Amino acid sequence: MNIKFNLKTDLNKERTLEKTKSVLFRCMLKMQELATINCPVDTGRLSWGIKIFPTSIGFSKYLLYDNVEYAEAIEFGTDPHVIKIKNKKVLANKKKGIIFGKQVMHPGTEAQPYFRPALDQVKNIWIERFWQRELSK
Repeated sequence: MNIKFNLKTDLNKERTLEKTKSVLFRCMLKMQELATINCPVDTGRLSWGIKIFPTSIGFSKYLLYDNVEYAEAIEFGTDPHVIKIKNKKVLANKKKGIIFGKQVMHPGTEAQPYFRPALDQVKNIWIERFWQRELSK
């Protein structure tokens, strides 16, 4: 995401850049918080894997990411697809005692977005609030 600001202010260039970096970091923290709150939880790996880098204020670029391999499938959902065996003789659910065979048709999963709603809320609500706080200092 790229955010562009148009400011009408009496602040000097250095002070404006400092405030911009502060607002950006606060936006990233808020987006991390909202994504963590809104992500679906099964084991908790996904919610615990949502991280920001770098982790401190003062940078002009940040990366907000999730640290699990299935995150994209949760965010965007999946189409129906075939699951085939890899290193076993058959697909099975040992806990339930069910044997499926050499392949199974997965019906797909519905999207459960958590990053996109967080981004929308930050863009539509929080950027303005954080700017107002910074400019009132």
